[in-house]
Amino acid sequence: MREQLLHLLFPYVCLVCQKLLLPDEEYCCSSCKETFDPFRTPSEAENVLRQTIVSHFGEHFPFERGWCRYQFHKKSALQQVLHSMKYEGLFNLGTSFGRQLGEWMLSEGDIGDIECIVPVPLHRLKRTERSYNQSEKIAEGLAQSLKRPVHSGLLVRKRYTVSQTGLSVEGRKTNSEGAFLAAKDVRGCHVLLVDDVVTTGATMAAAAQALREGGAEKVSLAAVAVAAKE
Repeated sequence: MREQLLHLLFPYVCLVCQKLLLPDEEYCCSSCKETFDPFRTPSEAENVLRQTIVSHFGEHFPFERGWCRYQFHKKSALQQVLHSMKYEGLFNLGTSFGRQLGEWMLSEGDIGDIECIVPVPLHRLKRTERSYNQSEKIAEGLAQSLKRPVHSGLLVRKRYTVSQTGLSVEGRKTNSEGAFLAAKDVRGCHVLLVDDVVTTGATMAAAAQALREGGAEKVSLAAVAVAAKE
């Protein structure tokens, strides 16, 4: 809660270095943002995302398109900011990240026939504990840029899962497998599935599988970051 309390008391300081923000800066100063590792183009990001997922799933996890804005490194400024978004109550960060991601997605052309945006859901117990879903906030920001509706109710997490952090690749697959259910009819839809960080793709794979079993024709992926090979 430290970062949340600090930002409530001092809303115009950087979450990473605590320096005073300039008028055109939000949450994080320009110097700390420069330490983030952005992709040069959406195409480069999609290639890295595909390589990451293929390295863990082979060709058994097909998806239509994929977008990520940054490469994720442990113990980085980006990790600190994302941690504040996910665990410290700074949910508006998610909306900001989503809006920026959406604008960047459009920088290389349109997004095709994507019909709706679906955030990876939290289990109701975890949602109650955290009071919000960071993926839903990212989806809301994406919707502002992409002009597509967010349909949070299309997918539910039917089984409680422990945090993926610290689990092996196989442990992540087992933890996520069968955890999701398409709660409403998605037949024929092209869905943009949204999460905060893709590490192995296990969560995305399980959620995408549920959407396909529910009848989705195509599933594309979007996340703020994808884990870099360290």
